[in-house]
Parts: sequence; C-alpha cells; structure tokens
Amino acid sequence: MPYKDPVIRRERERERHRRRVEERRAMGLCIKCGKNRPAPGRSLCEACLERSRAAERARYERARLEGAAYGGRDTESRRRMALERSRRRRRERTEAGLCTTCGERKPVEGGAVCETCREERQAAERELYADRKASGRCGRCGAEVIGKASTCARCAARDAKRRPRKNAASRARYHGRRASRVCVDCGEYAGAAARCERCARRSYLSSGEHKGMPVHPPRYTVVEFATGIEHGPLDSWEEVAMCLAFERLSREEVEVVEDTCVTAKLTAAPW
Repeated sequence: MPYKDPVIRRERERERHRRRVEERRAMGLCIKCGKNRPAPGRSLCEACLERSRAAERARYERARLEGAAYGGRDTESRRRMALERSRRRRRERTEAGLCTTCGERKPVEGGAVCETCREERQAAERELYADRKASGRCGRCGAEVIGKASTCARCAARDAKRRPRKNAASRARYHGRRASRVCVDCGEYAGAAARCERCARRSYLSSGEHKGMPVHPPRYTVVEFATGIEHGPLDSWEEVAMCLAFERLSREEVEVVEDTCVTAKLTAAPW
C-alpha cells in the first residue's frame, strides 16, 4: 500500500492539508480551526492567533533561557527578515510624514524623528557614553582605550578615513546655504550675512575674541623607548591611539610626552 511508504504518506498529508486550507479560506473561515471568522487582515481567528502567540512566547522563553538567539530560530534568516521589516516600516512612515521611530508624531523640520524620540535617544546615548567613559572604555564601541583617549584605536582610524568626506560635505552645505542666502548653521534666512542674528551672537560668545586669551589644548609626542624615534606632535589622545595602531606599538613600548600651554597651566584648577 502507498501509505507504508513514509515519503508518499507525507506528500498525501500535505496535499490534504493544502486542500483543507483552500476550502476554509474560500468559505471565509479560520484556516486552522475552521469554526470562526478570521481576524481582519489575517487567516486565523483571534482564538487561534492568541494560542499561537502564547505557544511562540513559551518556546521563545525556553530558547532564551538556553542562551539561543532569536528563540532558537535560524539567526541569519531572522536578522534578514528583521532588517527588511525595519526598512519597510521606516519607508512607510517616511512616506506618511511620520516619525520613523514611534510612527505617531510629525518629525522635526529637516529630520526623520520627532522631538520626543530624538530627546529620548540623545539622553540614552549620553548615558551610555558617560558609563563607558567612567569605566575607561571607548565611548562608541565599548572597547579598551589607550591613556585618556575617548575612542579606541579602531574607531579613531575609522574616523580619520571618514573625516575628509565629512569635511567635503560640510563645505558643500556651507556654499549651498550661502548661495541660498540662509544661515550656514541653522538654515534660517540671513540675507547677505553668513549667519542669522541668533547664530551670529552664539558664535561670537563662544569665540576667543569674546572670551579673551585662548587656552590651547595640550599636544602630545610619542617617543619609542627602544629607538628614541619621536612621533608627533599630536593634537589629542585619539591621534595618539591612531599613531600606536599604525606603528604597531603597545603602550608599554613608548612614552607619551604631554605639552601643555602656559595659559592652561595658569588657569587650571588647583586640584
């Protein structure tokens, strides 16, 4: 008999299941229980959907306790599906003129998220950055840093490659806003001036002309113990980290000499 063959038996069972699903769908019934009407936009009724959700939550929790990612499902496919859902959701919200994060409020002018979501994200980023800095780690990725640097050697090297593109984009934005006679900082109308009155005052109050004698930041020189070769001067601990990474040196193989300007020494706090 054909049902003694497991392959044929499974194929017959699949065929019966497909026919049953199509019949119930044609009758406008839940394709699982065949008793109730399906939920709006779904193929299952609310009762079957809730049972399915409960079973999925229980299975996911068991897999989570066992340390499996994505509830034990295939990691690559789940990540790919999640990324596609995120892109689709972001595209739909952008086309609808809504915040791409919450999908409820209008985004700020020239942005993609609303003011509330932006403030929440910035607060979370500041808290994460402060925690990493307090523990002596890179403020971006959490890796170990060298000395007083705010980023690790890897992030510093990536920023060095990104800086020319960022500067080019900043120059293009500046010239575009100047040609449009708007403020180069906020984009408001500025007439023949480069900045509007509010941004011009803020720029002046933060300038050295207003604050008096400038306090220049310290500079650093990396000296190799073995050869006496000097690398520098460098403007920040991030550049020190980049120098060590590029020269393939460890912190124990060099001395970092800090050159602090006289003004900074005179105005520094006594502690």
